[in-house]
Parts: sequence; structure tokens; C-alpha cells
Amino acid sequence: MTNRLARSVPFWVLLLASLASIGVGLWLVLTKVSEMSATLADGSATYEQVYVSPAWIGFGGVLVGAGILGLLLVLTLAALRSALPAPVAETAFVEETVIVEEAAPVAEQAPVAEQAPVFEDADVETSTTDAAPPAGAADAAVQADAEAPENR
Repeated sequence: MTNRLARSVPFWVLLLASLASIGVGLWLVLTKVSEMSATLADGSATYEQVYVSPAWIGFGGVLVGAGILGLLLVLTLAALRSALPAPVAETAFVEETVIVEEAAPVAEQAPVAEQAPVFEDADVETSTTDAAPPAGAADAAVQADAEAPENR
């Protein structure tokens, strides 16, 4: 499975721009500091080397800082991407053909046996699919007759 971040163009642009910013900033800082220190030491420093070079050194420092910030963002994106679960791979849809035989007409089907009514007795623990014991069946029949509406 390929990582989507490795194929992301903005990710690589951010990484390369950060590295370039660090490189240019370091080059500015190091060249201006070495040039300034050499000319100040021998007494041949010009106005530009004394007053303008510190501004270039500051600008180079800002470039180095921006590049470091960009690298931290790249590392944060990579860490967040690795923490997320991998996307679920899509599976190919396979269509199955099911052959169904015609059912026999209703008249030709076997009759379904009727089930006996299920009665429960409060004293006897049975499942609802078990037949009630004889004593429980008699009590249930009496109770059913008592609850039935009277025909007048």
C-alpha cells in the first residue's frame, strides 16, 4: 500500500523550500560574518561591510528560522499521516449469477402440520416451545374460559 503523503506535491514543495531556505540563510550568514570579521580585523572595512552586513546577517537568520519551521511542519505532517489508519482498500465488485429453480405450485406442496397451542404454568418452568404439563393445561383452559366474553 503506498502512502498518499509520499505522492503529495505540496508536501515535497514544502520540504524542498524549507531545505533551500535553510541553505540560502546559512550561506548569507556565514559569508557576511566571515567577510565582516576579516575586514574589521585588518582595518579595511568599508561602510557597506560595517553597516549593511548586519542587516544581511539578520535576513539570513530569518531564512534559517523559516526553513527550520518548514521542516518542523513537514515532520508534523508525516507524524500525523502515520498516526492515521490506513485507508480501506476498495474491493472489486463481483456480480454473482444465482440460478433459482421454480417452486412447485401451492397445490403440490406438502401440507404444513399445525402446531399445538402452547400453555404455560406459573409453577412449572418450561420454555415457550415446550408443551404444557397436563395440570397446567387444565388450569390454562379454565382461565381461558373465564376470560372469554359471555355470549348473550
